[in-house]
Amino acid sequence: MRHFLIIDIGGTKTTAVVFNDQGEPITDFIVKSSRTYEGEDAVFQNTVELAYEVLEAAGMKKEDIAGVGVAAPGPLDYRTGLILDVPMMGWRNFPLGDRLKAEFGAPVYVENDGNLGALAEANVGVAKGENVVLYQTISTGCGGGIAIGGEIFHGHSGFAGEFGHVSINFSGPKCGCGGSGCFELYASGTAVNNRMKRDMKCGIKSLAFEAVGYDPDKVNGKILSDAAEKGDPYAINMLQQEGYYIGVGLSNLFNMFDPDVVVLAGGMVKADKYFWYNMINEIRRHTCFHVEEDRIRISKLNDKVVAYGAYVMVKKAIDGKL
Repeated sequence: MRHFLIIDIGGTKTTAVVFNDQGEPITDFIVKSSRTYEGEDAVFQNTVELAYEVLEAAGMKKEDIAGVGVAAPGPLDYRTGLILDVPMMGWRNFPLGDRLKAEFGAPVYVENDGNLGALAEANVGVAKGENVVLYQTISTGCGGGIAIGGEIFHGHSGFAGEFGHVSINFSGPKCGCGGSGCFELYASGTAVNNRMKRDMKCGIKSLAFEAVGYDPDKVNGKILSDAAEKGDPYAINMLQQEGYYIGVGLSNLFNMFDPDVVVLAGGMVKADKYFWYNMINEIRRHTCFHVEEDRIRISKLNDKVVAYGAYVMVKKAIDGKL
């Protein structure tokens, strides 16, 4: 039986796991800090060390691996595994694919994490069997991806699916991408945290703020959802507002693609029962056709979706189906 080494390199943490040929993880998902901002070699070495750790947990050597599937931050060239420019990793024109291939002596396939989310959901997730699948993660940032016929749609330059940078307010604040009023600036966990910090400093009271002793540096999405569970009006209102922003953003995607399914994942999505009504209402208000509610689905793979996508990618590639 073949086995595949899977690595998910994130801005904060890196995850490694070994999958078998049937798509089953045979080890735990082992996680460690990505050593972000320590320089390109430190981040790479950290990745390699974690990979050997998970191989040891599987009772394997690198020679036992049929292929390596890697999720990485972009922008990147998925054809060569070249990381074009990721300042937090110190990677600029960094040959991640070639370096990993030299290290492990196996075929290596590198892809953007948002694209792998779409690939996973369309093949083994809640959108399995659907034709046009859009994936939207709402976490620290807002990544995205497109799968058509069970395969990633890359677009002309390889950067299709950057839904976080579709503007929902052209007169809004500037984004790091160069645009203005991007979806990510309103709907991401970072955006919600910024609004909570602002409100705390303005003297607004909430059980969410009490939970962190009114320290603005400690706000996060979990304290908001926990407070909402206790009936806190501020927390519930904030999550309803989140539903508004998500709905406006998704309405653009429905109007552009008329997809079979949009799959939502990420930390903010765990509070969906508080934002769902507002989200659906805004989608229907801004789309030019009726959108059935079951076309928006919550990922069941969630935190592990990118790793599953990397497995699907490497298996398809080695089977000659990519």
